[in-house]
Amino acid sequence: MRPYPEEVVRVIQAGIAAHFAPELQSTYSQAQFAFSMILFGVIQRDLDTAVPDLIEDSKVLRSLLAQVSSALDGIAPARAAPAREVIAALPGPAESLRLSALRAENEALRAAIGQLAPLLEPAADVNEIAALRPARDAVFAHLLADARRRIVPILTV
Repeated sequence: MRPYPEEVVRVIQAGIAAHFAPELQSTYSQAQFAFSMILFGVIQRDLDTAVPDLIEDSKVLRSLLAQVSSALDGIAPARAAPAREVIAALPGPAESLRLSALRAENEALRAAIGQLAPLLEPAADVNEIAALRPARDAVFAHLLADARRRIVPILTV
């Protein structure tokens, strides 16, 4: 029987603890070992929900990109053309529930938003592209919320 990925991570963690922990004598090595065990917990934190999280995030990103696409109707066609090309080149939804396929789709959607950033960012201040302001605000709010959700407190300074 093939173990599930989260089981493999737990077995690796337990194996490392069983074999290395007894050999650690210095306070420093024990502290570093404890930190590495915390990192195993971080790895496992969202493993159970990785697939539905990616599906939902990709759905939200597609909605945001659709909002940008609609907002492009309110700006000069020449200025909107590069953004329309980015949106037209978006991949379709992942055809599999495999984590790798869902991650590839999500990364492509995020890359598209990154390519649109030079147009979205100045929309807050440039009247010629003011039609993009609501879409800009929605994109930035989503990215901020996502960044906050993925914070690992022990890894932040």
